[in-house]
Amino acid sequence: MAIYREVRTEVYCDICGEQIVAFKSADRTGVSKGWAAYFARQEGSTTGKKVICKSCRISRRIEKCTLQKKCGEAEKDGDGTCLGFGKPFDDEPIEQCKRCIACTSFDWEEEKQRLSIEGRHRKRGKQ
Repeated sequence: MAIYREVRTEVYCDICGEQIVAFKSADRTGVSKGWAAYFARQEGSTTGKKVICKSCRISRRIEKCTLQKKCGEAEKDGDGTCLGFGKPFDDEPIEQCKRCIACTSFDWEEEKQRLSIEGRHRKRGKQ
C-alpha cells in the first residue's frame, strides 16, 4: 500500500468568494500561509484579518471616495474602474485620483514591483 500526499494552498476573497491564487504540490513541500499571502498581494489583494481581492478593493474604494461624495459620481470605464476627476481644460485625472487604486490610470505593475521582494530592497526612486 502506497501513501500519497498532496498539499493544496488556496486563497479566497472573504467578500465575494473568488479564488485569488492556488498552489498544488504532489511532493512533500507546499506553500506556507506567509508565501500564499505574499503572492495574493502581488495580485492586488489585501491580506490581514480579511483577504480582499482586487475587484472588491476597487468597488469598496469607489464607495468610500470623498471626491465622489463632494463632486458627484465620476464616469466609469468598461471594467468598472473610475476615470477620475479632471480639470476643466484637461482630460487627465488630478493627482489624488492618479494615486487611487480605483482609478484607471493607477499603475498596478509599479505597485506590484513596489510590493515585491526586489522592490523592498531597492531604494525608492533609484533603479
